[in-house]
Amino acid sequence: MGQSTPINANLTPISEKGVKTLQTHADAISAEVTDRYFEKHPECYKGGADKIRQMCKADFHHHLRFLLSAMVTATTEIFYDYATWLKDVLERRNLSLEHPIDSFTFMQEAIVTRLEAQDKPVANAVMEAGLRALKEKDTQLHDFDARFNHNDTPNYTQALIQGNRAGAESIVTKGVDEGIGLIELEVGIIQPAMYEIGRLWQQNKITVAQEHLATAISQNTLARAFLSADFADPNDKKVVCACVEGNQHGLGLRMVSDAFELAGWDATFLGADTPNHSLIQQVDLEKPDAIAVSISMPHQILALSQLIGTLKSEFSGHCPAIVVGGLALNHHGDLAKRLVVDNWYQDAKGLADDLS
Repeated sequence: MGQSTPINANLTPISEKGVKTLQTHADAISAEVTDRYFEKHPECYKGGADKIRQMCKADFHHHLRFLLSAMVTATTEIFYDYATWLKDVLERRNLSLEHPIDSFTFMQEAIVTRLEAQDKPVANAVMEAGLRALKEKDTQLHDFDARFNHNDTPNYTQALIQGNRAGAESIVTKGVDEGIGLIELEVGIIQPAMYEIGRLWQQNKITVAQEHLATAISQNTLARAFLSADFADPNDKKVVCACVEGNQHGLGLRMVSDAFELAGWDATFLGADTPNHSLIQQVDLEKPDAIAVSISMPHQILALSQLIGTLKSEFSGHCPAIVVGGLALNHHGDLAKRLVVDNWYQDAKGLADDLS
């Protein structure tokens, strides 16, 4: 199990009506917040009013995704962690925290006035958690759990940073030749290396291009290693694997799909950013025994929550087992209790152990 975040027991999650209200009025709230922001900071117009307004609108919608995920699960720590990350980004660029503090304050007021009484407490609690993170002196980001589980993990990581495809593949091939199983290689070398890549990107130490190249190299390396894996006999069980809508990171899901296939399951891998309606259609078509869903970022929890609700409604009485995982849940593992899923795993190794 990963690090866990206690659900705020005294808070009631935001209602479906409340979610729809904020989504429907998002642009109006954004405009109101922006107007108030520029009344206080007219000097910010120097970059061009229209351009700055568009940037403010994009920032607001990004804030709102994290805010809704925190409110739909009544977990203030989700927004606290997001604000901590935002603070870190701004401080690394020597930018003032006064502006996001003002924006969050205006957001809180604009949002709460549009919600019904039952939804106001969770909105206030979540927004205040974000403001607290921005104002506190000693806040720490979640790490990426980048422990090096294998002697070759640092070398593999360095090969990724350098864009050295041949070097990365040779390290994994060496592991295969030594008799290390595919899942052990994935979880012991590739996964912690990719967590380290994510940490370096977050700290602005590598570029987006380097992160994308590292992902591409690891995808190719996984595909090659998969061809040499040992498979159990087919067991006539099916699983559909998908990244929740909005999740662009499919590498961890690929490892989960591999774990199912190695255990004899027939696995359908739908990959990154699978629209909810498309996943529902595939489940209806294949009628699998299980559905594996991956989320990488906390703001995707809202989409996951809505997906789970739709699955249970569409397939009432015969819903496949729902298995979830991903970095967001490793940091907030107790959320699985609120999401009402059948199981969640920190990584493919835990799943593989249960399947064996």
